[in-house]
Amino acid sequence: MEDKRFEEEIGKKYDLFKLACPHIDDIEEKIGSVIKEFSEDKTLDKINVLEIGCGTGETTLRILNASPKINIIAMDNEAVMIEQAKEKLKEFSDERLSFVEEDCLKFLKKQKDNSFEVIASGFTLHNFKKDYRKKVLEETYRVLEPRGIFINGDKYAFDNESEHRKSFDWQIKEVKDVFTKNKEPELEKEWVRHYIEDDKPEVIMKESESKDIMRQIGFKRIKTILRKHMDAAIIAEKE
Repeated sequence: MEDKRFEEEIGKKYDLFKLACPHIDDIEEKIGSVIKEFSEDKTLDKINVLEIGCGTGETTLRILNASPKINIIAMDNEAVMIEQAKEKLKEFSDERLSFVEEDCLKFLKKQKDNSFEVIASGFTLHNFKKDYRKKVLEETYRVLEPRGIFINGDKYAFDNESEHRKSFDWQIKEVKDVFTKNKEPELEKEWVRHYIEDDKPEVIMKESESKDIMRQIGFKRIKTILRKHMDAAIIAEKE
């Protein structure tokens, strides 16, 4: 079962974190542009998208704006995040957007094979422990349609330890500067703790290791399409 890491103030004020990590916008925009290109190449009247970990709805918005053909199930296990996403995306109809509050793996296991043309995620999978994350990727592959795409924008650690440490230290400094400036000392502590947890051996999501696992599962044409500091967007296909 995935942990709930955003239940308190860290979840209620999640969008404040973007001040410390502004390039998240670039990665979310990249997810949207990739899905737009995918949608334009398809003759389907409807493209079914599953978003793993919708958070406050920022990536969801980019996906919805990618094409009017897109219908999306936005899933998250945190009620505080879904409520923010619902408010942010209230202009979209129930036909195009639905929310599910549930454990990620439990939800995926309920889905039929080949159910979605696109599965996308933004800054969610890095929160999972490695064994749970692998199971999520296995289920993601199963429920993805043949020739469908999986795109994830997330914390992918550099393979080189010195590069990773440099990017990690840079991000911690940004977090401290932003939350000090905004007079949020408790949030600063929470976010620093969050990054330290993400860096533990049983959790850290390294780029090459992640690609190797995806390859073993069956994904093809796996590539990094954008990197900013310790964050990256990776796309893969199911044949």
